[in-house]
Amino acid sequence: MGDPYGIGPEIILRSLKSPTIRRLAHYVIIGSKNVFEWTTGALNIPLRYQSISHLSEAEASDCPISLLPMGDVESYLPGQKKVTIEGGDMSVQCILKGINLAMSGHIDALVTAPICKEAIHAAGYGYPGHTEILKTFSGVKRVVMLMAGGKLRVAFVTTHVALREVPQLITIEDVFETITITNDNLKRFFGLEKPRIAVCGLNPHAGEEGIFGSEEKKIIAPAIEKAQKNGIQCIGPVSADTIFFKALKGNHDAVVAIYHDQGAIPLKLHAFETGVNITLGIPFARTSPDHGTAYDIAGKGVADPRSMMEAIKTAVRMAGCIKKRI
Repeated sequence: MGDPYGIGPEIILRSLKSPTIRRLAHYVIIGSKNVFEWTTGALNIPLRYQSISHLSEAEASDCPISLLPMGDVESYLPGQKKVTIEGGDMSVQCILKGINLAMSGHIDALVTAPICKEAIHAAGYGYPGHTEILKTFSGVKRVVMLMAGGKLRVAFVTTHVALREVPQLITIEDVFETITITNDNLKRFFGLEKPRIAVCGLNPHAGEEGIFGSEEKKIIAPAIEKAQKNGIQCIGPVSADTIFFKALKGNHDAVVAIYHDQGAIPLKLHAFETGVNITLGIPFARTSPDHGTAYDIAGKGVADPRSMMEAIKTAVRMAGCIKKRI
């Protein structure tokens, strides 16, 4: 469900109202019962779903949409435009339930609605975002955030960290593992036999032969060489001010960005309404819309569900690839 005070409940319902989306899969909504009752009524989004207490009830039913309640949100009223401890706690509890169901094989894919990092911190959880929660509770060593939209796919070496910390955080192994996980999952989920990957430099003009910084020579280039020796088709480091233009032209299947805004800005400029956030490196398919909680428009009935719809379609495709390989 994401943050109950954000647009998550609305875009979930609007997406599942679409006949195209509804026929793709059977769905289990993890969230608060009174939140979804309010949203269907107040925003006039009539949607038939059943409330269940266990996944076995969904599996035994003909109803394609089930709600697995996670408790009620007291005195629920969206549109308050503010962070709440209650919203942060509910956000995390829904994510943890989804991870548990995915890890135990009860669901094939997990799609998460937007959360507010400030709210989950206020609720006492120290995670920077979804990606870090997924990494911790799926028990993997490293995950990679991949944003996909339109003609672009962008993977990230670092995600939710201060810009001043990035040079100290990246290592040869970090860059190499990001390239490797991206390569493996482009094959696994996107059907690319030999993915073409381009890697950004950290500094302007990829360091300009060391004039603007040494990270390219000392860290990024050695990681690329290591990946190439392992049979991965990748190039770089390439200046970030040209690499995305070439990717849009079809020269690359994915770009590896070194830090968050380096890759997120071009992706959102290119596909703001339809971008999808994907977590690579975990044992199951997980996607989310590529936008935030939008507290300012929550409860008004104007939220755009297109990114959520794309996230659902992507998750279904990814889950299908997993099944084919088992």
